[in-house]
Amino acid sequence: MTWEQRKLEEVATFGGGHTPSMADPCNYENGSIPWITSQDVKSQRLDKTTTLITDKGAAELNLYPVGSLVVVVRSGILRHTLPVAELQKPMTVNQDIRVIVPTEALSSHWLLGYLEGNSRNLLLKFGKVGTTVESINFSEMKSMGLMMPSREEQSRIGSLFAKLDSLIALHQRERLPTR
Repeated sequence: MTWEQRKLEEVATFGGGHTPSMADPCNYENGSIPWITSQDVKSQRLDKTTTLITDKGAAELNLYPVGSLVVVVRSGILRHTLPVAELQKPMTVNQDIRVIVPTEALSSHWLLGYLEGNSRNLLLKFGKVGTTVESINFSEMKSMGLMMPSREEQSRIGSLFAKLDSLIALHQRERLPTR
C-alpha cells in the first residue's frame, strides 16, 4: 500500500490547558477529574494522574477524550526526552501540556509510535534553544509532515507496537529481583 505525505494539522486537532487557582481549595478538594502535569507523563498509556480537580476547577478546561495524545512541551526533561502518552480515560491538562486529538484518518497508536520513534529528531527540530526552561515550539510541530500509511495499516502497525511494548514490560518485570 502507498504511504501519503500529510501535515499533522490536517489529520488532528489540538488543545492545551492551564492551572486552576491553587488559592481556591474548591478547585481541588475532593476532586475526581484527572488533571495532567508534566510529572504524570511517564508511560505510554496514561490512566491516572497525581492531581484530581473538581468540576469547578475544570470548568474552564477541556476534557480530552480517550485516545488523545498528550505531549510535554515545557519541562527540563526536554533536554533529553520527549514525553508522550495516550489517554486511557478523559482528562484535562495544565499549561505545560499540549494535546493532539486524532481525526478518523489517524490512529492514535500509530502516532504514539511515530512520535516516540522520532523523539530525538523532534527535539532537535522543534526544541527551543536559549530559553530559561526547555520547551517545544508546538505551533511548528503541528505543521510537520508525516509519511502516513492507510488508516487500516496504521491500526495494524499501532497494534504491533502495543503488543511489543507489553511484551517488553512483561520481560522487564520478570527480570526484577524478588525480595
